[in-house]
Amino acid sequence: MARVYYERLSDESAGFLEYENSRRRAHIAMVLVFEAGRLATEGGGIDFERVREIVSSRLRELPRLRTKLRRIPLDGHPVWVDDPEFNLDYHLQQSSLPRPGNQDQLCRTAARIAATRLDRSRPLWDCWVIEGLAEGRFALVLKMHKALALFEGADLLRAILSTTEGPTRCGMGRYSPRPAPSPVELFSQEVLRRWSPSRRTMGGVFNFLRKPSRAGRELKEQAEGMLRVMGYRLRPAGESPFDGNLGPHRSFSFQEVDLESVQAIRRALGGTVHDVVLTILSGALRRFLGELHVSPVTVDLRGVTPILDSLGEEAHPWFVELPIWEESGPGRHDLLCEQTRRIRAEADAASGEMLAAGDEWNAAHLFAIGARALKEIEAGQLAILQCPGPQNPLYLDGARLEECYGILPLRDSSGLGITAMSYTGSIFFAFNCDPDIVHDVRRLRDAVDSEVAELLGVSSERGPALRAVGGSDP
Repeated sequence: MARVYYERLSDESAGFLEYENSRRRAHIAMVLVFEAGRLATEGGGIDFERVREIVSSRLRELPRLRTKLRRIPLDGHPVWVDDPEFNLDYHLQQSSLPRPGNQDQLCRTAARIAATRLDRSRPLWDCWVIEGLAEGRFALVLKMHKALALFEGADLLRAILSTTEGPTRCGMGRYSPRPAPSPVELFSQEVLRRWSPSRRTMGGVFNFLRKPSRAGRELKEQAEGMLRVMGYRLRPAGESPFDGNLGPHRSFSFQEVDLESVQAIRRALGGTVHDVVLTILSGALRRFLGELHVSPVTVDLRGVTPILDSLGEEAHPWFVELPIWEESGPGRHDLLCEQTRRIRAEADAASGEMLAAGDEWNAAHLFAIGARALKEIEAGQLAILQCPGPQNPLYLDGARLEECYGILPLRDSSGLGITAMSYTGSIFFAFNCDPDIVHDVRRLRDAVDSEVAELLGVSSERGPALRAVGGSDP
């Protein structure tokens, strides 16, 4: 008899499931724009069957994407089991924009897709192929629940993208789902698990009892370090025009910024690329509030930005005050650099930068790590996630990836979330908002463009900053 398979979700992942309701979502999304390449058809569309063939062939390497949720009887805790009725047609779908589709139309379509809750009776991911963009381009819109995206074997984009322009090889093979336990087996195994403490847990207890002073000192040092990092978190923030009760609708806006322009600003003003991105966003938010006839001086706004640890396995939130009241762009930059330098000096656990060059596609996994760190967003706070991508081009069956945007789920009272992803010499900003709280988010996109232009003008006048004053490279 075949051995049954199931895997209990962690309490954190189970919490993501419980968090969702008719207005709140716990899935992340990514929007990738490609040139058509060899996927173009004679009618101006995209060879959807070829895309389906590629995805289907890669699913054999990603068994996580074939698992669905079950509940332990009486207990109710969720577990993963293989879906014996998995059908790719429910997860990979096709849509089209009215040709020639523009970015605003893509944003509206992607927002409608991302606003829809994932079907809990099936594996928790969806992927849409959106054709009809100008110049024959197309987009992939992938959404995946945070409970699933954290697993290494769930990165679909990494599996289907390649660093070569040649055609993607699609192997043949058959996938056999592992048998799932019956309700009685699931309940009985859970009872045994609860009454059998792991040796690892007991070993930790014994070590603590043998050397209580050493263990206590280590715990104390870790706690003090994290409290210093989260010092901004302990000070309450006021309400802002971006706060409100979330509704069911979402609105997106995208903006591409040349990475060399950001580097030029960094060389002139000092700090890191991470600091420059925060400076750009602070100035853009100031401009946006001005268009709403809201004085930035009256708004107390803090950014919550996840930063990778030195191992690249966990992210910790930095709480940084966004100096939108400061009129001068360089002045805002200096204030932000002072904050980030102080946080870096106080906690080695949060010393890494999220926005850094990579050699391969692991952005989806890092994006999920960063999104996990954004557990609580309170009034007066904005989620700002910076995520790395490769600086060499990637391809889907020879179709070049041109743009990539990450979409954060909105949290509770915050009606705006911002991401910045780097790829092939550009930084791609994505704004996700509740349109009933933040009206016409496209103006925020335009404000980013204006802020970059102004900072570049100041940078050309100043010239390179001294390294001792400006800080280090990202």
